[in-house]
Amino acid sequence: MTVVFQFLCALMVGVFYYMVAVAMTTYDGVLSLIFQPVVGAVITTIAIAFLTIIGLPIRCSHRLNDWWRRHWWIVFVSGASGFVMMWMSYLPPFAVVVYDAEFEQNVKTFHVALVTTGWLLSVFSALHFYPPGIGNNVITKRWS
Repeated sequence: MTVVFQFLCALMVGVFYYMVAVAMTTYDGVLSLIFQPVVGAVITTIAIAFLTIIGLPIRCSHRLNDWWRRHWWIVFVSGASGFVMMWMSYLPPFAVVVYDAEFEQNVKTFHVALVTTGWLLSVFSALHFYPPGIGNNVITKRWS
């Protein structure tokens, strides 16, 4: 149950942040409203698979899992840090101006490194959040 909850939370956070970023940079009409959530869900699912592999030590090591649960505030600090990084990536000192050939004009957009790192950090935090009061993870129970 915990794994499903974590996956759904990470998927919601990832798609929400993705849609906010898309709304701030591009809008192509009704087709954007239809296809962008699907693209966001696919990209977020791929990121979740990658971040699950990176977070396997948290899930498989009983000692690390217990430490992670005792220090639950780390998830909120890292998630907030990821949000701040994404927010900062659009501020004037960090924003990037690119030339849009279709509209023949310069367009302000996010700093790629800041926004990607912030997005991944936020999704990682949501993916590895254990709600208070929930017992050990299924994988950890099997291996202990």
